[in-house]
Amino acid sequence: MSRKTFDKWKILVEQQITSGLSVPKFCEQHQLSAKYFYARKAIIAKDNNRTGFIQAKVVTKQTTIIAQHVEHLIRLNLPVGELSFPHDTSPAFIAELLNGLTYENV
Repeated sequence: MSRKTFDKWKILVEQQITSGLSVPKFCEQHQLSAKYFYARKAIIAKDNNRTGFIQAKVVTKQTTIIAQHVEHLIRLNLPVGELSFPHDTSPAFIAELLNGLTYENV
């Protein structure tokens, strides 16, 4: 293994994080000692904290809102009960129905 500079280790650590690979898998692919990598990663993390910066990962989230359709009803309250009609019931139908209703029939 060749000696790597601090900057080279920093690049390797950033590559490992962005790759999504575990440290052992990343080290296996790059022929690095996982134990040594963990030690270097800790040193780099301390250095990053000292500068006041932290690494941020952008996560996008999509939300789907399903609106419920609230149906408005036409309601007729009668002494014997209530009649309900969809809001798009024709006025002519309701008028004919009301003309046909009498208190004797209800």
